[in-house]
Amino acid sequence: MSLIDDYQLLEIPTSASEQDAKSAFRRLARRYHPDKNPDIDTTEHFQRLQAAYQNVQDAIKQGMQVNDWKPYSFTQAHTQSRSENNRYHASSATDKEQKAFIKERQRAYEEMKRNSMQQEKTRNDAIKSARNTLNEKRVKAIYEEAFKSSKNFTSQGYTENQQSYQQTDIPPYQSFVDHEETPPQSTQTVSRPIRLYAAKAAFRAATYIACFAAGIYTTLYWQSAQQTALEETLDTSYIRGLYPQFRTGTNYSLTDIKLYAEPDLSTTELLGIPMLSNLQSIKMQGDWLTVRYQGVNGWVQAKDVGFGSAQTAIDKNCLGQPGVAPRHGQVIGNASGKSRLRILNQLQSPSMLRFESFDGQAPFSIYLNARQAYAANYIPRGRYRLVLETGSLYHHACNQFLFNDTTKVILENVDFAGTEQTLTLKQ
Repeated sequence: MSLIDDYQLLEIPTSASEQDAKSAFRRLARRYHPDKNPDIDTTEHFQRLQAAYQNVQDAIKQGMQVNDWKPYSFTQAHTQSRSENNRYHASSATDKEQKAFIKERQRAYEEMKRNSMQQEKTRNDAIKSARNTLNEKRVKAIYEEAFKSSKNFTSQGYTENQQSYQQTDIPPYQSFVDHEETPPQSTQTVSRPIRLYAAKAAFRAATYIACFAAGIYTTLYWQSAQQTALEETLDTSYIRGLYPQFRTGTNYSLTDIKLYAEPDLSTTELLGIPMLSNLQSIKMQGDWLTVRYQGVNGWVQAKDVGFGSAQTAIDKNCLGQPGVAPRHGQVIGNASGKSRLRILNQLQSPSMLRFESFDGQAPFSIYLNARQAYAANYIPRGRYRLVLETGSLYHHACNQFLFNDTTKVILENVDFAGTEQTLTLKQ
């Protein structure tokens, strides 16, 4: 696009000033701005207006504005109307002169643009070179300062440079020899090996002590971990009001408990109930349960009673309180990948989708609430068997459902290779 096209695009004469160009650009920018025309794509035209305004501004600043543009025609000269011929009757220039004049102006404009680009490139290169030089000086100064600091650093802190070794507190080996005729050697040459041997001995002793302490700490930590795991399995914290629908029917005692006549610890104790004994729960009232044991009705504390029968809890290793169920989409295990699985869940009960790896990776599961979809974006690459487990009352101790537990393989040898897949779960 030539300079005259830029003037025509801005709808201003070639003799316009910088202020006229700015006013015309603002007027056209308000008309063709993309935000003002949401239904019409005016982005390209608005960008052309910006480029034309910049070119005209540069031409005016460089003194390249044209004050004597004269219309001309080539082959259309014979087809112009009488009014058009009369309009330009004052022009004495021929078409050839006008064409040569425009070519010269266009050439000058292109040369100006090339010079501007060259000047900008030279300026950027100079700035870059100055920055590199400044950074090099800074790094060199920092390095020299660090080198000087490290040269003067000792175990006692920063000291001045010394040309000779200081006297050591340990006497030389020759002072312990009985032969007086042996001439004593230089203290400096003997004290250095003695200091080195002492440092090695101290390091060896520290290493032995550290290894011994690590062994003791590992043993204590393993014992603590085992005890903590056992306590978590048998004595999970009680949560009031959890799973009230399963508090009627068969339950079992978690510890040796007492059967009271009223829901109060100060009332009469009817009898004792041994650990892991089945009892029939009748009604729940706050933190107390009305139960029947060996034909005797009474009250026991709910925190001492587990869900289901004792035999079921032992068989599934689900002893203790179940704890709060996982949240929807929670991963049970470890899974860190980039493959995506969209799960359309239409099941009427909670479920767990277990991923069993054909490639030897650790299995993991995803907990799903009833009738809730989920998108898993972290499936590791590999081949898996997908196993669906459904049921009710998820128990943390055994990582499975305690009641109505069903398990089935829904997909065999599924390959996750980074692409998105969809799985629909139906009842």
